Amino acid sequence: MWRTMAGVMLMTIVTTGGRIVNAQTGFARVRPEGAAIRALIDRGMERSATFRDLHTGLDNANVIVYVRFSRCYAGVPACLVWVSADTDTRRLLIKIDRFGGSPDELTALLAHELQHAHEVAAAPDITDLASFQKSFAAHGWKHRDGFETELARRITTRVTAELSRAGDNASRQRRPRS
Repeated sequence: MWRTMAGVMLMTIVTTGGRIVNAQTGFARVRPEGAAIRALIDRGMERSATFRDLHTGLDNANVIVYVRFSRCYAGVPACLVWVSADTDTRRLLIKIDRFGGSPDELTALLAHELQHAHEVAAAPDITDLASFQKSFAAHGWKHRDGFETELARRITTRVTAELSRAGDNASRQRRPRS
């Protein structure tokens, strides 16, 4: 019976730094860890074209991106962490501080980190932690808490604006007409 259940239910467990990452599987490249993260992704997919493009743009990449609510080093609100690689796939983890802001702010932070995942996907020479750090240092800049790129910063601004417009439109639709 266990083999039957195992054949029907797929669960990915990736070890990273002594911690286990459990995530929903299937063929999706972006794998939320739990219903709350799934809801955040759904929010971005529904309300932001840029978010949708980032998410679906990873479908054919050789990266798998696990997403969880968790705290990052030095209190940054979100981060992308190198997990592992094999000959076919590189695995990344996006951590988002659940208490880092409003749903729109969290969605924009997730889009920011998805952009970083795209940057990894576009760089086949990133195969381990050292090359991950080297690539981000070469294409962005290092600050005291990690690396940053200009494109990811612009994505945050763009998705924030799209979410705001979507919220404004939803508010207008709910208002009673006089």
